[in-house]
Amino acid sequence: MYVGYGSIVAERGAIGVTVQHQMDTLAHCRSAAEEVAAGVELARTLPGVDRDRVALWFFSGGGLLTTDWLRDPPSWLTCIALTYPVLDTVPEWGVGPHVDPVGAIRSVGRLPILLTKVGRERPEFIAGVDAFITAAAEAEAELDIIDVPEGTHGFDMFDDSPESRDAVTTAIEWVLTTTTRDLP
Repeated sequence: MYVGYGSIVAERGAIGVTVQHQMDTLAHCRSAAEEVAAGVELARTLPGVDRDRVALWFFSGGGLLTTDWLRDPPSWLTCIALTYPVLDTVPEWGVGPHVDPVGAIRSVGRLPILLTKVGRERPEFIAGVDAFITAAAEAEAELDIIDVPEGTHGFDMFDDSPESRDAVTTAIEWVLTTTTRDLP
């Protein structure tokens, strides 16, 4: 599925790269975050990539991997997109205290963020998304939201509906527009 997003982006003239990490449980967030950072650095060296204009997009449990990017966004990072993200943890998941997107959003500054949220989210993820939205508002972060009222976690894989297709298309347009704004 993620390759599909990259293909759609490539069809639009941008370069889409997927970074695979080995986070088989949420307890492996730290090592997965390091793998993503290394993958992003490698992707920035690829031919044709504008290393000074990079967007990062996180899905589901990958939302927890945004902590470092939100806390201290590099100058080349143009935006972060989050689709049905997990943004908070509970103790039984075994995730360390260093994983805290809700706390990190408070220092994000003016980095644009897109959150695609689903109306029929898994109950254990709702509080984190709500806390993230509240923290973003308090920090006056630049947060845009795509609401998918009938969407479920993983809607873009499971729900072939006009609402799903519209949400994916809108998110891709947002990322491409945000990444290229201010270009001649």
